[in-house]
Amino acid sequence: MKLRPFELVMIVIFGGLAALALFLLATFKGNSEPDPSVTIGSVTVWGTIPALQVTDLFVEKAKEFPALTQITYRYVDPKELNTKLTEAISYQQGPDMVLASHENLAALRSRIYAFPYDKSTQLVDIRSKYLDGAQIFAMSDGLYGYPIAIDPLVMYWNKDILTNEGYLEPPKTWEKLINDMFPTLIQRDFDRTIKRSVVSMGEYTNVRNSFGTISMLMLQGGTKGVTENGREYQIQLSVSSQGAGNPIRSAADFYTRFSKSSNEQYSWNRSLPEDRLQFIAGDLVFYFGYGSEAGEIERANPNLNFDIAEVPQGAEATVRRTYGKIYALSILKSSQNINGAAAVLPVLAGSAIANEIATRNNLVPAYRATVAAGSNDIYGRTTYKTAPITFGWLNPDRNATDEIFGTMVKDINENRRDVDGATGDAMTKLRAQY
Repeated sequence: MKLRPFELVMIVIFGGLAALALFLLATFKGNSEPDPSVTIGSVTVWGTIPALQVTDLFVEKAKEFPALTQITYRYVDPKELNTKLTEAISYQQGPDMVLASHENLAALRSRIYAFPYDKSTQLVDIRSKYLDGAQIFAMSDGLYGYPIAIDPLVMYWNKDILTNEGYLEPPKTWEKLINDMFPTLIQRDFDRTIKRSVVSMGEYTNVRNSFGTISMLMLQGGTKGVTENGREYQIQLSVSSQGAGNPIRSAADFYTRFSKSSNEQYSWNRSLPEDRLQFIAGDLVFYFGYGSEAGEIERANPNLNFDIAEVPQGAEATVRRTYGKIYALSILKSSQNINGAAAVLPVLAGSAIANEIATRNNLVPAYRATVAAGSNDIYGRTTYKTAPITFGWLNPDRNATDEIFGTMVKDINENRRDVDGATGDAMTKLRAQY
């Protein structure tokens, strides 16, 4: 096919812009102002981190980092990000960059520039600079985002309930929770109507972080998750790095025990309100939520005496694990201002601004050095210790995965399929999504 002169000129121009952008990305050092010879222009960032703290930060730091005045930040619901991007890009109105968690990574991968590994951007540097879990963005063909923050799944616990029952600290192992504390803490009527729940596992729709909780159980079971080689994905949720067991099966089996009325661990059912509301009301002993939720819970009920702790681990576990949301900043291929986006990247992804974005949103910075220094925040003391054991996996699409996991849990609870059948079906459906 022959190209017209106009088309050839456009290809050369855009090719040159892309080459310049990649050069700027490759020479990214962090904590530096853009090259003054580069015209930044307006740069738009869509993010799944709430806008208020981010935009306030940009205003406050503008004198120190003038490039921040060129950036417009807009919050987008993570469940709507892919759809809204598709629509905006079709009208050439999309953002230049996205600040989103790894839960959106696989779905957005084809839209994101991969920063190639070379002398300036090396895997060894990425591994030494960021926490292990944040390296999920370092894929086989390049780095798909510069890590910004981590939001680990932790265990919220009602201090008054535990104290009244004679416990001064939350359980560190599942065995301690199930065998020792659970029989004392559960409250049920003679007809097994639940009066006070211990944990809110078992259902999917009224458990706020059901996806994260099941993922946490799979990680503790040693799942290899999802690996990739180029554009090919290998779904290994049922394969354990520990050499034995089926992590997704074990997770589903353990998770659904708590919703079976005939089980000794019966603690939750679908007729109850959402678990976080139950915890705020003082009717749930342990709530599995993200570290960033602490402030919201505190504001919802200032009289609630609660604290957070690392999620329980297996008594025989040699490696500690939890799940979390891992946020990174990525440049989109469809950007109308690739040069500007590449120019401001060192400011946004550098530790000075990235750490502030994290701490102002009750997240943990992704930089190893910052986490090693610790936190004086009442909840940060726990989340900073938990972030290094926080990992994620490359789900194909969160909306689709929620539907698949929700069906898996419902099928087990309603005896439509046994655990093997339900998890096998979930695996088949997941593979079809990639």
